[in-house]
Amino acid sequence: MSDEKTGSEHDKARDLAEDALGAYAKGNEKKGDALAEKAKAIDRSAVVEVVKDLDEDAAATGKVPGP
Repeated sequence: MSDEKTGSEHDKARDLAEDALGAYAKGNEKKGDALAEKAKAIDRSAVVEVVKDLDEDAAATGKVPGP
């Protein structure tokens, strides 16, 4: 049961990290920072995964992330 909770927290942290990226993309740095901090507090490894995924996507497309 603790694995289920951990997985759920990990997913929640990933969602928050992705929402933070969306806020940054829209120019809302304050909201992005708050969401990123919340995500890190829940599960730092989930935030690392989101950043890694973003880097991999950028490398695959040859594009730098951003607007």
